[in-house]
This record gives sequence, structure tokens and C-alpha cells, in this order.
Amino acid sequence: MRTSNSTTGCTTPTRKSCWARKFTHTAKFISTKLARRFVSDNPPPALVSRLAETFQSSDGDIHAVLKTMIWSPEFWSRESYRAKIKTPFELVVSAVRALGTDVDTPMPLVQWVARIGEPLYQCQPPTGYADKAEAWVNTGALLNRLNYSLALAGNKMRGARTDVTSLLGVDSSADPKTALDRAVRVFLGGQAGPTTVETLEKQLDNPQVLQAKLDNPRKQVDLGVVAGLVLGAPEFQRR
Repeated sequence: MRTSNSTTGCTTPTRKSCWARKFTHTAKFISTKLARRFVSDNPPPALVSRLAETFQSSDGDIHAVLKTMIWSPEFWSRESYRAKIKTPFELVVSAVRALGTDVDTPMPLVQWVARIGEPLYQCQPPTGYADKAEAWVNTGALLNRLNYSLALAGNKMRGARTDVTSLLGVDSSADPKTALDRAVRVFLGGQAGPTTVETLEKQLDNPQVLQAKLDNPRKQVDLGVVAGLVLGAPEFQRR
């Protein structure tokens, strides 16, 4: 007589094969999630297969799976380099770190995370927020990312203080091009594409970049605006 397991729906003779199938699906599911998180939105199938094999052979040891991934050629490939877009939370935190901002009141930062599209602990699906660029990249979200960077770098956020001058140097405030070059080097490691550089250079003619103060008629570069524009560049949006 064949008995059935109410939990799995498997009959006794086929219970082992049933569990094997479930374990195989679990291995592929978890391996795909890990590869998508650390490699790319659409990880190579060959990599996922190797991770799944490690998952099964190690009886679900995540440490072993991660080790397989880190030593894989796909992990170090040019295609995987900076292939992931920062989530709103990652962007907000990385900008604070890059600017060395002193934060006394964190709530405005939390509000910006929500405004950019990832309100903390408010995701409706139990699976959590998506780990793909399509969830974060759209016209409205990109504009909010730029506005956040400008507000943070320009000291226009309550409870946060940023000293951009100490990062770019006092002398950079005399010349917009010098300020931009230093900001690209400081915040992007000098790795800005030609299109990004061209777009940023066009912004140097913006009256908000070069301004004169009431007590000093000589125009100076607003380093906060320059830094904010660079932090809003596509290169800074990537991990």
C-alpha cells in the first residue's frame, strides 16, 4: 500500500525522487537570486547551473555557493563590472559616504529613499523589492536621484552637513572646469564616459554653477552644485 506525505504530496515509493526534484528547483532558485544580486540582472545560465550544482553537492551550503561564484570567470568579466544599478537605499547611503556628510537627523534621508522609490519596510509583495534595474530606472526616479544629490551636496537637507570645499579644494571654486574635473576624479574615480563628461560640461554654463554673492561681486563656482551634478551622473548610479 502506498502512503502519501501530506506536506509534499509525494507517495512513499517516489518520495526520494520528489524531494530531489524540489531540492533541484530550490538550488536553481537560490543560485539565480545570488547571481542576480552579485553579478548582473540577467546572470549567465552557465554560472547559475554551476552554482546550483555546488548548492546540491554541498547540501545547501551558501558559503560554498558564494565561493564558487566569486571564483567564476563570469564574476570578474567586463560585462559584470558595474553592471548593477544601485537601489534607492544604496544610492542615498553611498552619496552620504562619498561626500563625508555629517548626519544629525537621519529622517530626511529615509524620506529621500522613499521618494526615489524604495520606502523602507513598505514593500507589499512578500518577496521584497526587485533586484533589477527596471524597478529603479525611469524618468521620475532618475530626476529624484539628481535632486537628492543636489540637495545633499548643496547643504539643503535638514540635519545633514557637507563640506564639499574640503573635498575639491578652495582653488577649484575659481574655475568651473577645474571644479568639474576634480569632482569627477573624487566621486567617480575619474571613470566618466565621454557622453557624461560632455553633458556635465554643458551644465557649467548654468547660472546656478557660477554665482556672485552679495558681499563679493566676483563670481565663484558653487561646488555643491557641481558635486551634486556629478553624483547624479549615470556612473555614480552603478554599484
